[in-house]
Amino acid sequence: MSLFDFGELFTLSARPVIGEASKRGLGFYFDYPAGPTRIHGDAQAFQRSIYRVVSAASRTLGSGALILAADAVNSPVDGFVDLQIRAAASGKRRSDASIDELLAELHLTKERASADGTRVVSARGTCPVLGAQLRYRCVPSAGVLLSFSLRHRGEVRDDVRLPDAQGSHALILHDQNAPVQGMTRRLQRLGWRVSLFDAEAAFHQALAQDDGTCRLAVVVESERLNLNELARLSATLSVPPTVGGPCSFVYAVGMGSPAAVTPAPSGWETHTVPILPSELWELTRRADPDGDEIHEHSRPTPLPASHRPRVLVVDDDEVNRVIASGLLQMIGYEAMSAASGHEAIAMCQQGAPDAVLMDINMPGLDGYQTTAALKRLQQRGGIPPFPIIAATAAGTPARSLERGLDGHLNKPLLAEDLRAQLSRALKGLATGL
Repeated sequence: MSLFDFGELFTLSARPVIGEASKRGLGFYFDYPAGPTRIHGDAQAFQRSIYRVVSAASRTLGSGALILAADAVNSPVDGFVDLQIRAAASGKRRSDASIDELLAELHLTKERASADGTRVVSARGTCPVLGAQLRYRCVPSAGVLLSFSLRHRGEVRDDVRLPDAQGSHALILHDQNAPVQGMTRRLQRLGWRVSLFDAEAAFHQALAQDDGTCRLAVVVESERLNLNELARLSATLSVPPTVGGPCSFVYAVGMGSPAAVTPAPSGWETHTVPILPSELWELTRRADPDGDEIHEHSRPTPLPASHRPRVLVVDDDEVNRVIASGLLQMIGYEAMSAASGHEAIAMCQQGAPDAVLMDINMPGLDGYQTTAALKRLQQRGGIPPFPIIAATAAGTPARSLERGLDGHLNKPLLAEDLRAQLSRALKGLATGL
């Protein structure tokens, strides 16, 4: 059992789902309005349960938008909080048969169909991980909603003073298709005055004409607003970005993006979206005239790693296992190994690693089959989410991504390639839980 912040864990658990949804071309909206919320419980169990629900909502969609929101309020029962997650999907849904399989996976029981011919489908059940109440409702004319409700030991810290930007200006440059409204609302709750721009010229002009109130400038990564464009934009600013200067310059990147581990231009900070409550707290504290007086205990507690990240090497060849394990330890990771797909699955169920290096050509269960089995366990809440990276002499990066892996490394492994892939895959995840 541990003490952790619900908003931090919800954000971290949603990140891989949002990253995967973005790769599929889905839009997304993410929001968490509650203040610091201390939970007494098993952080890994919460992570498994949250991922199970938000991943299921994403998988109902063939195209469209994913809407993820959570909230927490102090319960009428002293010492408890009421937690709520709503995962909604709007757009082209997958087939009815696919969604029926998803409901069975979630252990939800369909309720009697409505008699008015509207084809509304409802189902309910209990999460086997935490005992939360789950409800599913599909209204064909609107979309799908999966809700999660749980009363648990903890408290919402509504007695602390949060930082307040007090009208400081936040400028956000984004592609027209980039989902930024959730970020905007979260900043506004912390006292920011937000202006959105979808053209570099207008964004640049706003910075040039700043009257001293601009304390935050955000560029949201897209195909157009890549690192090269960020460097070009940065070079044209009249006041070069400086870390710790009067204005914070943030490059907001997606989960798993190469930009997450590539150095941004000087003076820029890189943050994974959705941005954590603790990160928003710090950015706002810098803009608060009384920020230095705000007590640190009002900050949402980040989830620190309790040990070096653990990586499981799955390979039927002993030489490959020894070399991969040695390289991992050389670059600062803990290494475990499994000689088969079946052994890897059993080990992950006993104690989940932070990442897996997966050989593809193995007897019995091959790497693709083992990956599929582990992903199913993650989606069902049996194990927490973690990235699985192909480490193989066969296949291609495109083939690995097509078969559900989160990255690709060619054998023989090179330490720098291994470091870069793991840094990219683990950036923005809660390792060490």
